[in-house]
Amino acid sequence: MKQLCIDIMEANGGIPPGMTIADLARMNEMEVYNWEQYEREQEKARIQRLESENSRKITEVVKAKKTRSDISTTEEEQESEIY
Repeated sequence: MKQLCIDIMEANGGIPPGMTIADLARMNEMEVYNWEQYEREQEKARIQRLESENSRKITEVVKAKKTRSDISTTEEEQESEIY
């Protein structure tokens, strides 16, 4: 832990303002000691997570539209049979 703190302080010219213990743990896991690089990696991960969530939402919307389309097609077929 001591060496980790030393590595981070050397890479950043001190302890970065706003750095938390959670950041320290993630930086250790990622083996990234430069604060700016760490923030870029965090931003990339956040964007990937959002894209993944949006992709799932888009898939759900497409499925919902398809279901509605299938339902309306079935209703149209039933109406045409009646007339």
